[in-house]
Amino acid sequence: MTGAEFDDLAEAEMTDRDGSVGRLNDHFPALLIRRALGLNEPLTGRRARFLMTSYTHDGNWLAHGWKDSLRIVSEVVPKVRGVDEPAVWVQEERDYYGDCESTNRFAVGRSRVWVEQYVSSTTPAEDPGSVVWLDNLNRDPNTPELRTLHSVQGHPDPVGARVVVAGDSVETDLRAVSPVRMTNDGDLAITVMAERDWYRWARDYPAEPHPSLRWEHASNVWVE
Repeated sequence: MTGAEFDDLAEAEMTDRDGSVGRLNDHFPALLIRRALGLNEPLTGRRARFLMTSYTHDGNWLAHGWKDSLRIVSEVVPKVRGVDEPAVWVQEERDYYGDCESTNRFAVGRSRVWVEQYVSSTTPAEDPGSVVWLDNLNRDPNTPELRTLHSVQGHPDPVGARVVVAGDSVETDLRAVSPVRMTNDGDLAITVMAERDWYRWARDYPAEPHPSLRWEHASNVWVE
């Protein structure tokens, strides 16, 4: 897929992070992962991942990996002490949802941050048992990546996974909190909860029931 096609997907993002959109119809929810460097759009509140690297004692590159479950909590800052390039402030999602005014945040170079966003895709998810994963073995991490979500039906254990509900409207920032179950009417259903409540359960439970905890038809739920 070309860079231009990814730009088109980005413009068709399923939500603007503070609202919902209509049904996906013949489209499928997907996760688009792009490098923050070069993006000319607001970053505050975006899900993100950070590129970690390690080196030998001689200074040679050894390995790289990802720290995910982060949120960007600032726009680009030109200068931050200890960072040798323009930076953004990021926060662990647990702290982001628990207390947005928390000082438990840190500045990282913009070039090492990748932004995650939900988009709609015309391509359905591949069979998890197929060999498509081989295509990613030597994929350049600097290029955008599109990961189509899978239907939660048939998932062995979705508890704790991020999910998207695509019914009359599309709702994101949810977590699955049960396996798929069969209702008394013979329908397949799953319990979901707002991600904010999922992180705050220790503070709010058991004093009050979680207001966002609810059943959804499994056919409407897609899992990362």
